Amino acid sequence: MEKSYFRELAEYFHAYTFSDIDAETLHQVKRSLVNYLGGSIYTASHQSCKELLAMIRDLNPGSGEANIWASEEPVQPIVAAFSNAARLSSIELNDGTKASAHPGIYVWSSVLATYQRYPMPVEEVIRAVVFGYDVCTRMALLSIERIRELGLHNPGFVGALGAVSATGLLRGLTVDQLCNAFGMTASLLPLCPFVSFVEGSNTKDLYGGWGAYLAMFAVEAASRGLTGPESVLHGVKSLDTVFQGDNGKEVLPGQSYFINELSIKEFPACFAVNPAVKTVFKLLEKNDINPEQIQSILVDSYPYSYDLDAGLPQELNTTSSRLSLKHSVAAAIMDGEVTPATYSTEKLTDPRYAEMRRKVVTSRHNDYGTGPSGQRACIIEVTMQDGQILREEYDSKSSVKDNSDSYLLNKFNHLTAEALEKDQQVALYDFAMTLDKQADLKPMLEILRAIPKID
Repeated sequence: MEKSYFRELAEYFHAYTFSDIDAETLHQVKRSLVNYLGGSIYTASHQSCKELLAMIRDLNPGSGEANIWASEEPVQPIVAAFSNAARLSSIELNDGTKASAHPGIYVWSSVLATYQRYPMPVEEVIRAVVFGYDVCTRMALLSIERIRELGLHNPGFVGALGAVSATGLLRGLTVDQLCNAFGMTASLLPLCPFVSFVEGSNTKDLYGGWGAYLAMFAVEAASRGLTGPESVLHGVKSLDTVFQGDNGKEVLPGQSYFINELSIKEFPACFAVNPAVKTVFKLLEKNDINPEQIQSILVDSYPYSYDLDAGLPQELNTTSSRLSLKHSVAAAIMDGEVTPATYSTEKLTDPRYAEMRRKVVTSRHNDYGTGPSGQRACIIEVTMQDGQILREEYDSKSSVKDNSDSYLLNKFNHLTAEALEKDQQVALYDFAMTLDKQADLKPMLEILRAIPKID
C-alpha cells in the first residue's frame, strides 16, 4: 500500500529534534502561546460559556491532574482540554494560518492538558506544537474548497487533526500509533455546519471543544492499541471527496513549517467582517465623523461576507453578532474600536446601537470574487445629514496588516488587564517569549489556575 500523506508527516516529525526548529519557527511558537494565553485569560476571567462548561463538568465527575483555567479543582485532562478549547472558541480572537485554520484553540488546549498529566521537557512541548500547527494547516488546505461548498466550518472540522498530532507526539506515541490516532480522529470528525455560527447556538463553541476532546480520546485509544484507518484521507470510500486538494503538499515536511505563516486575529469576530471594520477605521482616520449626524451607511462587502450577514437572524446574540456587518460597522463608528465588549449583550440591546444598525444597508460586491481566490475587501459610503458622502475602500490583499510583536503585546495586555496585575502581565508575557529557556511550565500553569473571575 502506498504510504499515506499523514504517515509521511508523522515519520518526519517523529524523528526531527528540537535543534531542527529554526529561530523563526521557535519565535512563532512563542507568539502563538502569547495569543492563546490572552484569549484564554479573558474568557476564563469573564466565565464565558458558563452553562456549557458546567454541563461538561457534571457529565465528567471525578478528579484528575489537569485544570480548567480559573479553577484550582483538578479534572481529567480530556475534560480540561474540552472545556478550555470550547471557552476560547467563543471569543473569536484565535490565531490563524492558511485556509481558515485556527490551530491554537485545539493544539494548545490539548497540549497543556496533556502536559499536566505527563510532564515533559519544554523542548518536547515545542516540538509537539510545531507538528500540530503543521498538520492542522495542511489538512485545512486540502479541504477548504470542498468545505466551503458544503457550507461547513473549516476550523471546527480540521482542528482535531492538529490536536491529535501534537498530543500524540507529546505522549510519545510511535509512528504507527500516531497514524492510528489520526485515522480514528479523521473517521469521527464533526461536520460542523456553519449554521451554528449563523444562528449563534451553543453548538458553535463546541466546535472548538469537541475537536480537543476527540483528539485526546484518540491518543489515549491509540496508546492502548486501538486502530484507525490509515487510508482515511485518500483510500477506497474514504474522505477523499472532502480532502480533495493538493495545496500544501508541494511543501515537504521540514522544508518550511506552516506555523511561520501565523496570523493574529485583530478583532473578536469572524474574519469575514474584518474588511468592513478596517474600512470604518480608515474613514475615521481621515474624517471627524459625528455619529449623530449620520443619515445612512452603505456597506458594499465581498460576497462571502455579504452572504453570511444576509443569512443572520434578525435578533442577534453574542455569537451570531460576530458575523454581522451591520452591528460591527455600527459599533466601530460609534466607539472607534472593536473589542470583546462590542459583542456583549449590553451593546446588542442598547437602543443607540440598534438605531445605528438600522442606518446600515449592505450590498454584495460581486467583482471581488468568490472562493479562496476572492478578495477580502469592502467599500463603505457614509452619507451625512448635510448631504456629504464619505467613501473609503479596504482590500486585505493590498493592505499591510500589523502582525508585529508590539501589536501582539498590546492585544495581550488589553485582554488580560482586568484579570492580572501589571507585574503578572509582564511576567507571563516574558515567560512565553522565552519559552525555550524555561525549566518547566509550572509558573504559567499556576497563573492560569488562579485567574480571578470577574462578575
